Order: sequence, then structure tokens, then C-alpha cells
Amino acid sequence: MVKRISFPSMGWSRIAFRALFEKLPGVEVVSPPIVTREIVKIGAKVSPEFVCLPFKVTLGEFINMIENHDVHTFIMSIDCGPCRLGFYAPIQDKILKDLGYDAEVLPIQQDDLLNFKWAKTLLQLSNVTNPIMKYVDVIHSTRIALIKMSYIADITKLEGLIRCREIKLGDTTRTVDLLMNKLDNEWDVYNLHNFDKVVKREFSKIPIKRNIQPLRIIVTGENHIVMEPFINMDVVKKFGEEGVEVHLVNTLYDWILHKLHINLKRKKLEKLAKPYIPLDIGGEAMWVIGHYIEAQSHGFDGFIHLYPFTCMPENTARGILEGQSPDPFYLPVQFYSLDEHTGYEGMRTRLESFIDLMKANRENNPKFMNNYQEPPEIKAIFDDKTQEDGISRFINHIFTPLANNIGIILKNLFSSEESKPNTREN
Repeated sequence: MVKRISFPSMGWSRIAFRALFEKLPGVEVVSPPIVTREIVKIGAKVSPEFVCLPFKVTLGEFINMIENHDVHTFIMSIDCGPCRLGFYAPIQDKILKDLGYDAEVLPIQQDDLLNFKWAKTLLQLSNVTNPIMKYVDVIHSTRIALIKMSYIADITKLEGLIRCREIKLGDTTRTVDLLMNKLDNEWDVYNLHNFDKVVKREFSKIPIKRNIQPLRIIVTGENHIVMEPFINMDVVKKFGEEGVEVHLVNTLYDWILHKLHINLKRKKLEKLAKPYIPLDIGGEAMWVIGHYIEAQSHGFDGFIHLYPFTCMPENTARGILEGQSPDPFYLPVQFYSLDEHTGYEGMRTRLESFIDLMKANRENNPKFMNNYQEPPEIKAIFDDKTQEDGISRFINHIFTPLANNIGIILKNLFSSEESKPNTREN
């Protein structure tokens, strides 16, 4: 028996989610459509009023898939601790049944990926009877999903760096759509391990302005809000079109590395944030504080914090940032508290005012002058014109899959510069 399943989209993360289940025998994956206003309304109508916005969005996606795509089995991640994400799956399952839908929401545990509880859901979906082959299929699917997560993170990072430099408006968006479509439909392992060359080749085709020093911002906050462009009004694209270099620090790949306990970047952020928030209170609160301190020490021009209106951890992070301003925290920060009633025009007005503030700082405030450095990713794409000879191609054909497989885990661990903690003692 083949089971049709789906899952929340969470922006481009749907590509990795599809990869995790697509090759499991006995599973037919139906990728969710992009989120729309109607989907959000559907979810908000049947959800508790003050529940998190991601709860409403994902529930609306499930109902839409039931009514329009004949899907009745959904996968929803759950966690433990103070964040309400841990209750999503059982409560959404109950709401769907109370509404009369023949549906089930299967939880996939992700509080600690090293205990392998998450694999139980994949094993449950497979219709293979041989237990050894079941695990082989799960390992293969997980490998493909991790590779695709890595490239999604690479592409979205480059998107934020290149859009502010594009000469022809829309080139970056078209390139990102092209690359994501190719990635979504690529299943050959060797081609996937060499997909970084495809990414570099496609982005290098975009004519850009190199002699500029754009404003720089970090965008972070609650994972679902940051990664779902419809919910955050596509703030990354809007800032980029206004000539701002965007550093998007939330990715699914980064989160998975954290849950595998090998994300040294996050451990460094925890150390930076510890004087202000000594323990993980849920959401991204601790890492938001760490990212803010790091952004300030690296000379950024602004900081954007996105989060659901009723999210306790993110509201706590906001209170800490505001409570330390203007000393020692002086980096301008703009908070976007989002729910189903948030309108685009209000956000656009605030965004444009924030850009004016950053420009004034760049011109008049010594703390923000002469701090700009071109990202190394730009140089790597637009300065490297080397061509492979036949021997190089042969070596790459043999060793690239092995090297990249290891690199999938290691490449983000040591990628950031060390930052001097900016605390009361410093």
C-alpha cells in the first residue's frame, strides 16, 4: 500500500523535506504549494486565537492539502522544552479530527537527532519488510536530504549578498528560482555532490556592480517566520531591491547541525549571549542575542528580528536587546512581530525608514564609518576564472563525492570569524 504524505513548506525547505521522504518505498510525496493569504486564513480560522502564527500557517496548509490534493497524512516536527512547537503535531491532529477530516499528523522528533527517534517515523512509513533494507533506505534518504539542505543554505546566502548588486532588477530572483528547481529535481548523488559548481556558474552569469559599499544587515528570528517568505512579506527580497546587503542566518541546515551537536557556530553565539541570557528558553532567543552581539562587533549597519506575535522566547529576546540599548548595544535593530493580520504596507514604510536611519549613521556616526568589507563569497564567484584541465576533471570525478560528503557536515562549522564578546565587562 502506498501512502500519500505531505508536510509544511517553510519556504525552500520543502525541497529538503521532499528529499527525506521521496525515495522511501511505499511513500508518495505531494509537495505543498506555496503559502498564500487564503491558506493562512483557513488555518487562523480554526486555530486557538493566541497560538503561534506558524501553527496557524501549517494547519492551513494541511487543510488545503486535504481538500484540494487528496492528502491525508502529514509529517510535523516536534521538539521539547519551553517552545510550543512540541505540541503542534498532537493538537493539529486533534483539530483536524474534530473538524471531521480523515487525516493524521505524524510527529517527527527533533529535540536531539543523535537519539535517532526521528528515524522511527521514516521506518514507520516504509513498506519494506526487510529491517536491514529499511535502514538502508532511511540512510540514503537522509544523505540526500542533508546535501540538499546544504545547497539551499548556500543559495539563500548568496541571494542576500548578490541582489543588492544586480544591475538588472530580478536577475537574482530568476537565478534562485532556476537553481532551486534544478536542486529539487536532481537525484543523482554524483551530480548533487558537484552542484556547488552549478550554483557558482549560474550566479556568475548575473551582471553586478562591484564598486559599491551597500548597507549591511543581519536578518534572524524564529525559524519558520524567517524562512517562509510569504509570512515575512519577503523582507529579504525587499531589502535587497533597496540596495541593502542581507545576511540571512537562519537555515534548516544550520538547525540540523545544531540538533546533531556539531554546530560550533551556534556554540560560539551561545557564549556571546550568556551574560544576557544564560540558558536556552526556546525558539531562537539565545542565538538572536548572540547574532546581535556578533553583528555589532563586525560593523554591520542594522539588525532585523522577525518573530510570531505571541512567541514568548522571541519576545524575551526583544526585551533583552531593548533593555541594553544604547549601552552596550547600539546597533540599530528593527523588530517585526507578525501574525495573520500583518499588512505589507505598514512593514514597507517601517523598512524604508530603517534604511534612512542606517544611511544617516553611515554618513554621520563614526561607529558605522569605514567598516564595510566585500563578502568573500562575492570574490569567490566573480573573481575566480580558473578552468579545469583533463587531469583535474578526472581527479574531481574520483574524489569530489567523498570530499563533499564530508564537507556537508564540516563546512559551516568553522566558517565565521572570531568575535570579541561585547558585554558589560568589555
